[in-house]
Amino acid sequence: MNIKNQKDESLVQEILEAAKILFSQYGLKKTTMEDVGKAIGKGKSTLYYYYPGKTELFEAVVNDELKKMLQDIRIAINKETTSTGKLEAFLLTRLKMKEKVENLSQVVYNDIFNNLADICRIKAQFETLQVDFIREIVVGGIQSGEFRDMPSEEITFFSNWTAAAFSGLELPLSTSRSLVCTENSCKKIINFILFGIGYSGKK
Repeated sequence: MNIKNQKDESLVQEILEAAKILFSQYGLKKTTMEDVGKAIGKGKSTLYYYYPGKTELFEAVVNDELKKMLQDIRIAINKETTSTGKLEAFLLTRLKMKEKVENLSQVVYNDIFNNLADICRIKAQFETLQVDFIREIVVGGIQSGEFRDMPSEEITFFSNWTAAAFSGLELPLSTSRSLVCTENSCKKIINFILFGIGYSGKK
């Protein structure tokens, strides 16, 4: 990467960080491109060089946050040696990351109807990548003998179902408030998902 590209990348990250803070504090509607420019000591014309408008900047902020999430998930998964451990790390990392982006998530929620198409597209891409993570873990577990052999369609069903279940744990429902974001609680959840609560054999 040459010096110009390095400077561009550095400035883009500076813009995204400033925009994330402002969006989180004031919301999408009240934040202006001029506000973001002032936060980094640049004119708004500099921002327009990289982003056509506020909506595109907001989308870039969300994409950047999701990219960082996926990187953190990958790091956490790679540290584990078993497939069960990888699923636990996946869930724990997701729950911890939710706390970090709570304010930005609220902005997304508040403005969802004004930016429905963009937000749904970004969310769909993120969910697809999460399903891919789970599928990768399951296939690895089958290959190592940790999980039973399953046909491709069953792996796909399990991966999609598990991703949906993990997403449900992030909802601010009264029934989920007792779920503490700890390694122990994640182990219990994964154990229930993998082995259920029934008897392993007939009596």
